[in-house]
Amino acid sequence: MSQGLLYPEQIPMVLKVLHEIAGSSSWHARFSVLTYLQTMVFYNLFTILSNEQAVQDVRALVIRLLEDEQLEVREMAATTLSGFLQCNFLAMDASMQTHFEALCKTRLPKKRKRGSVVDTIPSVDLVRRHAGVLGLSACILSSPYDVPTWMPQLLMDLSAHLNDTQPIEMTVKKTLSNFRRTHHDNWLEHKQQFTDDQLVVLTDLLVSPCYYA
Repeated sequence: MSQGLLYPEQIPMVLKVLHEIAGSSSWHARFSVLTYLQTMVFYNLFTILSNEQAVQDVRALVIRLLEDEQLEVREMAATTLSGFLQCNFLAMDASMQTHFEALCKTRLPKKRKRGSVVDTIPSVDLVRRHAGVLGLSACILSSPYDVPTWMPQLLMDLSAHLNDTQPIEMTVKKTLSNFRRTHHDNWLEHKQQFTDDQLVVLTDLLVSPCYYA
C-alpha cells in the first residue's frame, strides 16, 4: 500500500491516520509508521511537496517520533529524517537546528542505585537529550559528501556528548565514524569549511581510535 500513488486529496487523510497510529501503545506500530512514511513520501514526493501543510505534517510526525520512549523507534525516526533531508524533501533550517540543540541541553537526572525498578526505565530527560543528539546526527549524515555551512557547528555540538550515558555515546561514535568514512576522500577540500579551533577539536575526534571502540 505504501508503494501506491496517492491522489492529492488522499494525502491529508493518510497523514491523519499515521498521526493517530503514532500514538499507539505498541512500539511496533509506531515503528511501522516510519517505514510506511519513508516509502509513501518517496513514491509521492512531488505530490506531497505541492502541499506545504502536508510537508509540515510529515516533519512534525518524524520529529515527534524522535522523542519516542522506545530506542528502536527513535533510531528509525533519525534514519527517516536523514533520508528526507538528503533528498531535499525537508530542509535543514535554523528552527530545526535550534530545536535539536535545545533538546541536547536537557539535563539528566542523577544516577539511581543499580537494580531499582525505576533505574531500568529510560527517563524522559534521557529520551529528550538522546532525541536532540539523534536529530543532529540525522542532519550530519544527510550530507555524506559535502560540508554545508551549518555542519561544522553541529559536529561541535555533537562532540560535546561523546561522554554521555548510553545510548547517546554510541550514537555520537557511530555518527563520527560515518562522517570520517564519507568525507575522507575529499578532506583537504572539506576542511576549508571549518575554523582553526573547530579543526583542532575535529581532528582529535577523528584520529583518536578510542572514539570508535
